[in-house]
Amino acid sequence: MVIKKADILKGINDPEEIMIESLGDTLWLRPLSNKELDILDEIEAKGMKSYETNSKSRGRIQGETVAKGKLDIRLVTVNGAKARDMKIQMSLDNPKGEEWTLEEIGMLHRDVTDELIEKINELSGISVTTAEIDKFPENE
Repeated sequence: MVIKKADILKGINDPEEIMIESLGDTLWLRPLSNKELDILDEIEAKGMKSYETNSKSRGRIQGETVAKGKLDIRLVTVNGAKARDMKIQMSLDNPKGEEWTLEEIGMLHRDVTDELIEKINELSGISVTTAEIDKFPENE
């Protein structure tokens, strides 16, 4: 049997009751769509002024990549917080949840927002495993 488009898209508006340990209770959260995640990534990237890479090997170790970037640290911080709060608001905005404002989300304790982001990422299919971290190359 072939899965139908409606069944695939249904999951985005199908919230799950998730235990939030830092609150000692559950909240209804929904996964975020790819489009929503792209919007949040775009907001976070606004503090990056320019980013260049150069993977030519002349005069360097073969395969070594040199990267240069310019950041506006204030904008990176502000936009990162805005994207974090919007991610939480989008996930809480579901048929079984209550409506939250960005101001209310901004008043939550850091441990609560960190846990909410972790749970929302898991629901949305974003996760980094220990194996992936272990495989990441380090500078020596």
